[in-house]
Amino acid sequence: MAMVRQESFDVAVVGSGVAGMAAALGIAQQGVTVALIGPRPHAQAHSAAAPFDTRIYAVAPATVDLLRRLAVWDPIDAARTAPVETMRVFGDRGDALTFDAYGAACERLATIVEESELLRVLDAACGFQPALRRIPAGFEAIVENDDRLRLRLSDGAELTTRLLIGADGARSPVRAAGGIHASISEYGQTAVVANLTCERAHLNTAWQWFTDEGVVALLPLPDRHVSLVWSAPTALAETLAAFPPTALAERVTARTGAALGSLHAAGQTASFPLRLVVVDRLIGPRLALVGDAAHVVHPLAGQGLNLGLQDVAALLKVLRGCEPFRDIGDEVLLRRYERDRAEPVALMRTVTDGLARLFSIDDPLARFVRNTGMTAIDRIAPLKRLLIRQALG
Repeated sequence: MAMVRQESFDVAVVGSGVAGMAAALGIAQQGVTVALIGPRPHAQAHSAAAPFDTRIYAVAPATVDLLRRLAVWDPIDAARTAPVETMRVFGDRGDALTFDAYGAACERLATIVEESELLRVLDAACGFQPALRRIPAGFEAIVENDDRLRLRLSDGAELTTRLLIGADGARSPVRAAGGIHASISEYGQTAVVANLTCERAHLNTAWQWFTDEGVVALLPLPDRHVSLVWSAPTALAETLAAFPPTALAERVTARTGAALGSLHAAGQTASFPLRLVVVDRLIGPRLALVGDAAHVVHPLAGQGLNLGLQDVAALLKVLRGCEPFRDIGDEVLLRRYERDRAEPVALMRTVTDGLARLFSIDDPLARFVRNTGMTAIDRIAPLKRLLIRQALG
């Protein structure tokens, strides 16, 4: 009978996306042995002329702080990033709400970064960590849960760990194996994403329109490029995604009232369904969830990645403060993490879900309430500053 290969680690992180690699890197930097389980991402530097990713993120200052602490922010190619200095939000009656960095007394509201750049710098940093071991197999099951967890992997190997971190996405196998229930609700919307060039300079402004055809956002990229995220009812989204890129650019130009002049295609179109994922707890025995495994919110505020990386920041802080007598997988430690994240996650979920549902109601009273509310917020400076502080992290 063949022997099953077994290895032992202090921490095992399942998921090699941005949140998973950030968690594994940060823990390894604390001198703790880490197994990073999952296929290595295809991450390489882009030439200056390469098209921008269709998947981009608005990275908040608090998230930048985490990436700096991990020593992966400065290696990002600054020529492929763009600052967000102003944000303009329009209701379906034309009412506008404006946020700007000057009013918030900060340099920028966010920085637009491609997913591939984040994966590239995190992947490189992980490769230089002697305490971190990459295991390209997939996670299959928790075989035993005692003083250590014993995990079975897709290549037949097993490993033991004192703490398991699930960073394996919205339909997380780790979450299911840990017996953590997740409620998954479909919004009946699909996000259509594409990159465009604009006739007028975007002036480092992020634009967002709440319309009867969903939420349309244009986020600034370097030069006169913008990233489109159109969260549309699924039937419309399927039509938009099937358009030739040129026709989609024309449709977006019309839908946004040519706010940036004529828009032109700068790449292919992609789409992904939108859903809300709510878990009944963030932790289990020797188990913690981060990123999309822990929560998925509507993208209208662009806060999904920030929420996930702030999970990582909170978990790193808790583990760094672990008392010498306490096991790294101790329930007391994990409860500290869960308490730290409960309020920020619930607040972001309530705001994004509430706005998404409010603006999907085709009713004159609802239209009056939402647009009047936007106008009121724009006129109340302290409330605007509070909203900006929440978005900055």
